[in-house]
Amino acid sequence: MNAMTVEERIRARAYELWQQDGALEGCADEYWHMARVLVEKETAIPDAARKVDPEAQAEQ
Repeated sequence: MNAMTVEERIRARAYELWQQDGALEGCADEYWHMARVLVEKETAIPDAARKVDPEAQAEQ
C-alpha cells in the first residue's frame, strides 16, 4: 500500500478544490489553506477513534 504523506494529500485535495471551482488562476494559497484544514480534520478523526476508554474495552 502506497501511503501518501500529509503534504501529498494536501496537494491533491487543493488541486481537486481548484478544479471544482473552475481552475481559477492566482488563488493557490487559498486552495492550499482550505485543503490543509480539510486534511487535518480527516486525520484527526481516526486519532480520536483510537482513544478508547480502557474500561469500556474491558467490559466487552
